[in-house]
Amino acid sequence: MKDIKKMLLEAPDSQLDSSMKPLIEKWSEVPTALEILEVVDQVVYSSLGSGFTVQLLHFLLNDALGREQTSLDELAQKATWRNK
Repeated sequence: MKDIKKMLLEAPDSQLDSSMKPLIEKWSEVPTALEILEVVDQVVYSSLGSGFTVQLLHFLLNDALGREQTSLDELAQKATWRNK
């Protein structure tokens, strides 16, 4: 997971806007589904990443959901930034 985080942090702006990097820097050693969802939401809502980056983030999110044995609906209830 460290390699993927490092890759995202070093990605050029054509792949991931630099405004997302502070959120990724705050991720846990193994990022939680909620941490990943926040980045996914921002990237998709504001078009801040390439299609490849969005697919990668969705893969990471689905993996974290499985690890945490939770659903996207349950996770969405914890996404406080969506209520703003």
